[in-house]
Amino acid sequence: MNDEHIEIEDCAVVENDTNVRSSLGRKTVLKRQTTLDAFLPNGSNRKLFVSDKLIHRKAKSNRMSMTITHSVVSKSKLKSRKSFGSVVEEVDHDGGRNRYDWVRMSDVMEKSVIESIRCYKDMYPDLNNRDVSDVVLVCINSISSETLFKPCPVLCADPTYGWNSGKKYVRLPYSICNVTDGVARYEIIQIAISKLLKPLKTYKQIEECIRSYSRTKRFDALGLLFEKILDEKLRLEYLTTVIPFMAKLALESPSLITQPIPILRRGISGSVTISQHQAASLLAHAFFCTFPSRNTVSNDLPSVNFYRLFSLYSTNAVEKLRCLMHYFHMISKKMPTGLLTIRRQNDVAQKWSSMNLPLSKLYVSHTGTIEDDGHGMLQVDFANEYIGGGVLGSGCVQEEIRFLTCPEMIVSMILCERMHHNEAIVICGAERFSDYNGYGSSFRWRPMEKMDSFPRDRFNRLCCELVAIDALPFYNKHEQFNIDLVNRELLKAYVGFAVNDGTMKPVATGNWGCGVFGGLIQLMASSAQKRCLCYFTFGDLKFAENFTEIYEMLVQADITDSCMT
Repeated sequence: MNDEHIEIEDCAVVENDTNVRSSLGRKTVLKRQTTLDAFLPNGSNRKLFVSDKLIHRKAKSNRMSMTITHSVVSKSKLKSRKSFGSVVEEVDHDGGRNRYDWVRMSDVMEKSVIESIRCYKDMYPDLNNRDVSDVVLVCINSISSETLFKPCPVLCADPTYGWNSGKKYVRLPYSICNVTDGVARYEIIQIAISKLLKPLKTYKQIEECIRSYSRTKRFDALGLLFEKILDEKLRLEYLTTVIPFMAKLALESPSLITQPIPILRRGISGSVTISQHQAASLLAHAFFCTFPSRNTVSNDLPSVNFYRLFSLYSTNAVEKLRCLMHYFHMISKKMPTGLLTIRRQNDVAQKWSSMNLPLSKLYVSHTGTIEDDGHGMLQVDFANEYIGGGVLGSGCVQEEIRFLTCPEMIVSMILCERMHHNEAIVICGAERFSDYNGYGSSFRWRPMEKMDSFPRDRFNRLCCELVAIDALPFYNKHEQFNIDLVNRELLKAYVGFAVNDGTMKPVATGNWGCGVFGGLIQLMASSAQKRCLCYFTFGDLKFAENFTEIYEMLVQADITDSCMT
């Protein structure tokens, strides 16, 4: 009986080496076994891929990168070879029914490479060595993973909260200068919200509260949520526990936020760091629609009250409210103890032709998403120039969905003026509370099966960093080749990918603009900032293959950043 020979693809770790092959070779007939230990540290995930034919090898946890080699071995001798790891499965790839199996194996190999380049170092700015433009609203020496931060200062020294400083500070509802017709508006707000501290009998009490101090008239989405969507148990819990918790949170805000909050203005770099507790109190005020009109201060500031979302009669609006109410529900059980940093950064136009830098490493995956697979990376939010876009309105695409699953990001709308062409906004430490299905009109809230357990830096900020960059909408695909517009997009990505602290964290991104062209812009910008690029094509296998092929051609031809301009 002839001994069968099969091809083995083995992942071998190479420290400090980034020459990696990330996909399986195509053959008409392919019988293959693929190692998993090198890149699937989670045992439960590994079980999704391995068969019952296992060859055990202890995997090291500190792998930096790997190379993939091939061997043809006798099947009878296979188990005696200690250099091979766990077996995924044997696949006959002939273009038929096993195509999905081959694609799945290929994608696993791609993710193995991505796993090795994640970075969880402290984020910028260093709060112990910060610039005067980096404002912190908590006492740094009160940092603890177990207890809530103390506000800084402990007692409020300016009850106006900078109300009369023009565009310099956020106008807060509890400023003593918040007066209408000689009446302190916050006194009216306090009386109304205090009525919600006790268990509610109906959601109509929320409407009555908001109507008593605002012009909000319609609450269609709120009514649909409580009357049609929530089951009886959850509806009762929201009315008796969560809404009273939110009311208490809003009324506590003056003791939690004890200094004016700077507006992160156009053209000025800077940051604001607040606790997750402080962020929650601001979001509670946004829910109860207490923020004063912002147009009197600046038309560069987005609206943050929830009145427009409440007024919409649509499935999308209801699903958004499910996300937001779930956030308040979760923190009512246990208030998070971390910090958030929101920073604005800018730069000047670059002379691309003089850079002459090699192209950074590119990893392309047709599966996975930025939010699910981009942890330990700088995650790109293709934003509106007004950060948050239509999250509190009718919009429901990439940026809005990200803000709904991580509602603390909405705080950036309170702080940030709209972006100029040479600016980006970075949000550090926002926690994810919800999952979702669908996109646009098909968007649906979904609870998290398991809460993220990413590490935190030494300032207790969750190691999740998102950069908002607003790409131009090209309604005519030919416009994207206009050199002025190309330079604008290059500058926008370059600013977004900026390295402020020397940490070359990878960039997790996706489709920007039309096809490969949008990908090349980001490749150039990441190369200029010396960051590698992890590109998720959201299920588009053909685009992933085309982009990878173009990249390999550029690398083989020794093309640099300057050659692509």
